[in-house]
Amino acid sequence: MGTYAVVTKAPLARVREAVGAGRVGGFVAPDPLGTIVLFDPPRGMRSSSRRLAGPAAALVRRTGEPAWMLLANEALAEAMLLAPTGGPWSLQWAADWQPSEDPAEYLTDRKAWDTYCEEIAAAYGQPEHGTDLALIRNDPVPGRPRPLVADLLRQVCRVFGLPDVAVGRSLLVGDDPGLHEAERFDVTTRGVLGRLMAQSY
Repeated sequence: MGTYAVVTKAPLARVREAVGAGRVGGFVAPDPLGTIVLFDPPRGMRSSSRRLAGPAAALVRRTGEPAWMLLANEALAEAMLLAPTGGPWSLQWAADWQPSEDPAEYLTDRKAWDTYCEEIAAAYGQPEHGTDLALIRNDPVPGRPRPLVADLLRQVCRVFGLPDVAVGRSLLVGDDPGLHEAERFDVTTRGVLGRLMAQSY
């Protein structure tokens, strides 16, 4: 189950307008906790996080509101915060993650993680949730199964009150958004310049 979705608190009407004015099509869906956008996959074979974040960054510029891009497959998950100024900030989790067995090194790494999560929460405008964000980890615990990396993205959504139903939704592997009341937005580019601009994503 893959994920390539954008979640934001920006009002539905503003998101619809922003996606409609953009250069990448997709679906926009309302949710009681925010708005979900599923962008069409980029052209060609390259699908790096930076390239996938292009449409989301454009959405943030147009709405003036921050958004989270959620990416996941079975092995890796990423939550990227895109804000009108600064950033982006990215958190990643690998399914086979193994922390350092050296206590001093582990403590150093954990402090760096905690500090970074506090910075991200502050950049999102909710510094009080920095500690909650830092607790979203998949360190192995004896006697307990590891959480799926997709479940870690759901936890990020819950920390910030965003729609976690976006997790597991993606147009990278199919055309069905799988979201209630999802509205399709298609982008038509005209001329050579328009085609070149569309391919830049």
